[in-house]
Amino acid sequence: MFGSQLETVCGCVVGGAGPAGMGLIFNALKSGALPAMTRNGLIIVDASPLPGTGRLADYQITANSVGDVFLDCLRDPALREVFEPLQRSEAYWRIRDQAFSAPQLCDVGELLAEASKLVLDHLVEHYAVEVWSRTTITEVVNIADEYQVWVEHNGRSQVIRCRSLVLNLGGHQDPSHLLHALADQGLALSPRTSVQSADTLLRMSANELRDHFAPVLAVGGRLTVVGGSHSAFSMLENLAKALQSIGLEELTLVHRSQIRLFYESVEQAIASGYEFDPVNDVCPVSGRVNRSGGLRYSALEVGRNILQYGRISPDGVRVRLLQSGAGPAQQYERARQALSESSVVVQCTGYQPRLPALKYADGSPITLREVKGGLDSDPSGCPVDAIGQRMHGLYLFGLGSGLGIDPRLGSEPSFDGRIYGVWQFHNDASRAVIESVSSRVYVQLAEKVVADRRRRRRAEEDTPFFWPAMASAKF
Repeated sequence: MFGSQLETVCGCVVGGAGPAGMGLIFNALKSGALPAMTRNGLIIVDASPLPGTGRLADYQITANSVGDVFLDCLRDPALREVFEPLQRSEAYWRIRDQAFSAPQLCDVGELLAEASKLVLDHLVEHYAVEVWSRTTITEVVNIADEYQVWVEHNGRSQVIRCRSLVLNLGGHQDPSHLLHALADQGLALSPRTSVQSADTLLRMSANELRDHFAPVLAVGGRLTVVGGSHSAFSMLENLAKALQSIGLEELTLVHRSQIRLFYESVEQAIASGYEFDPVNDVCPVSGRVNRSGGLRYSALEVGRNILQYGRISPDGVRVRLLQSGAGPAQQYERARQALSESSVVVQCTGYQPRLPALKYADGSPITLREVKGGLDSDPSGCPVDAIGQRMHGLYLFGLGSGLGIDPRLGSEPSFDGRIYGVWQFHNDASRAVIESVSSRVYVQLAEKVVADRRRRRRAEEDTPFFWPAMASAKF
């Protein structure tokens, strides 16, 4: 006890049961690592009343992977009995029917939520894992080689003391992050410009988008999207489809680097007439073109139409592509003018991690160092602080954090961002985290054995000596 504050001790806390956190749990279960991870206790903490749901089901866009990629996250002999009830799931069969095309993210989210509930119920029953729902992590304190995780749980403040903390609470888009990025390029927005998050807009239906932007279009306001990723082109498509009927004629996309398209092979890219660097744009492991940074599926089709026709579709809304970095000087000037004249700028430049207050034992704040696309972390998601000190035992690899490119897994050399994605969360991104957490459990067990031996030795040394005859005597 800390006064009236309840303290719980365990080996590992998984903070956040969304796609990243549950990806780690799925992978630990199917790889046989769960007994090691739960040996000293495992607590899963999530703010939702239904942990495992995440927010994928809220998005009104297609995925950037085919349905079979998501089914592959569930396809393992170790999970067969756990997932048997999914045979009766409508979401499961909708994804099965789109095994070789990109499904809607809402269907993917619904399927993963159902699968996560089955896994969490299994963990509670068979591994004595605790799942704390409706629980918010408010503060994390690093003390020596441990973490104090302060939470609001069941109406009171409690602390969990643990050796390993996997912290993936989702991401958010901070407007100041966009403004600073533009300022680094010598670009700025008008004080009257409204910066809006694509993460919010991509969750809106067509009717909601029309209601939201009708006042802007009614006075001839201009809309500009900033970014060059899958979400940026999905945003262009959603805006065009929803707003063309109420007067939208043109959108502007300001992107810092070249727009890249994804192809399964060099041969496929050549057959499509796509120009690429045969060394820097090709993954040496898979042979795919722009494997990590290229537009896929629905976003790929939108990108092709814009590059070929200058429109979302051959007869759709016009789109101006303006490259602001390492491009023609004329495009930079046009980008500067477009940004200064825009009524609304939609931020599609990635995410920042959603974090609780992070502190050292002395109360001073911990600032995690950022790099392009996420946090500066090692292959197991272990970040560094502002002075370069590795935060051992803390792991972040979800939205806003990401992992750097691992040459063993492959990526095109020209990609310098961070890796995200549901399949990655369930496989490569969580594998190194599981190995690191498990190794810390074994180190903790070894330390406990040594400590127990020392206590026994001290106890024996402190025991008074009795002659054998006296030891059996009755007093």
